[in-house]
Amino acid sequence: MTDKKKFNIIEVIVAVLIILLVTMVVYPKFLDVIRKSNEATTRANLTALRTAIAVYYGENEGTYPDENIVKQLLSEDGKYIKYIPEVYCPPYNNPNNEITTEPTGNSGNWAYQVKDSQERQAGEIWVDCDQKDSKGVVWNTY
Repeated sequence: MTDKKKFNIIEVIVAVLIILLVTMVVYPKFLDVIRKSNEATTRANLTALRTAIAVYYGENEGTYPDENIVKQLLSEDGKYIKYIPEVYCPPYNNPNNEITTEPTGNSGNWAYQVKDSQERQAGEIWVDCDQKDSKGVVWNTY
């Protein structure tokens, strides 16, 4: 009778070890899937913001929103966009929906260009993050 109990304990230990091994193999891939989905969400959100700015530009006789009203104007009454979507720069920054007009290069916010400069045109919006995504593309090049 005691031999049978030991065998059952060994079976349980082996089963737990197999489960742990499978978990160790699958878990990193699961995290990678989550990261890639956050990146895809950010790219889709960026497209939505760019579309809202383009519609605003078209309705306001070729004028882009200025730095004081970009957030309120885009989401006001849901005319251009219902709300400012979140930007995800995993694992570098936490998700947020802030728009900055003075990008630092790694704030993890949306960055909005108010006036033309050598690097960007007025009305341009991008992700203010100089890190690379899972494909090796720098975030601020989207």
